[in-house]
Amino acid sequence: MIDSNRNILLWSLLGLVIIIVFLLQLVVGSYPLSLSDLIHAVPESASGNILLQSRLPAAIAATVGGAALSLGGLQMQTYFKNPVAGPFVLGISSGASLGVAILMMLSGILGHEQTNEWGLVAASSLGAFGIFFLVMIISYRLNSAVSMLIIGLMIASFVNAIVESIQTLATADSIKSYLFWTMGSFRNISLSQTPTLLVIIIIAIVISVYLIKPLNLLLIGEEYARLTGLNIRRSRALIIISTCLLTAGVTAFCGPIGFVGLAVPHMARGIFKTSDHRILTPAVILIGAIVSGACNLLTGISIHGLVLPINTITSLLGAPFVIWIVFRSRALR
Repeated sequence: MIDSNRNILLWSLLGLVIIIVFLLQLVVGSYPLSLSDLIHAVPESASGNILLQSRLPAAIAATVGGAALSLGGLQMQTYFKNPVAGPFVLGISSGASLGVAILMMLSGILGHEQTNEWGLVAASSLGAFGIFFLVMIISYRLNSAVSMLIIGLMIASFVNAIVESIQTLATADSIKSYLFWTMGSFRNISLSQTPTLLVIIIIAIVISVYLIKPLNLLLIGEEYARLTGLNIRRSRALIIISTCLLTAGVTAFCGPIGFVGLAVPHMARGIFKTSDHRILTPAVILIGAIVSGACNLLTGISIHGLVLPINTITSLLGAPFVIWIVFRSRALR
């Protein structure tokens, strides 16, 4: 009962922090807005244009994107029983990069250096879901999480090699645009695109909620899970589908966002002191939304004219944390 009350209190506090971080993303930036501006903003005004065309969709994308990547990371760490597994281990991010690289190279060859926002989303989605279907076909043939991890890494390596080959044929402007996309940004999404992102993420989260019991059983061991009547093959397929949707959805609209999905599940375990997915699933959703929102907030702050890309911020914060995780896991053996 005490643990239950503590968890409810922590969830409530995290929910309050999400609201605060979300509002800060709306008001903080090179053009500061007040709460009055938020309430009375109209599309025709300068403040309304900034709010609706830039900050609101970015805040929504950061909130749901961080939640999605963190949930995907939790599922992958449980699926592979690996503390440093992340949502991108299946090669989904590399597939999205391949789609964008092909689009930008073709645009450069045809003399159209600029690509529209939906064009990038379409190319990224096709690449990501193309790899997704390949992973699903392979996972159906394999019955080993370790083999699936190796295959995923090899797919990512192979696709990255193709992307590098494509870059040798691209124009300088196309390469520059592609590198800018790989930095990731929640600020690239438009208000008209947010409903599509929300639908993809909500579908994936619904699948993830269904997977709470299977994930808890897999924590104990596959043999025990089979004895309880769990369909291992179906559960694995649903885990991969859910993670692919979570990862591909965010990557398609925002580019590859690193370290969030890797670090947040460990934060949740440390705060809630449990490995139970009934507790961790809502926990990583809340903490992931806060972490990504805070990182997005930092990208809107200019220091002497310098604005850091979000992947620079997540790497600066996440890399030391991952190193600490590795050393801590070795110390506990």
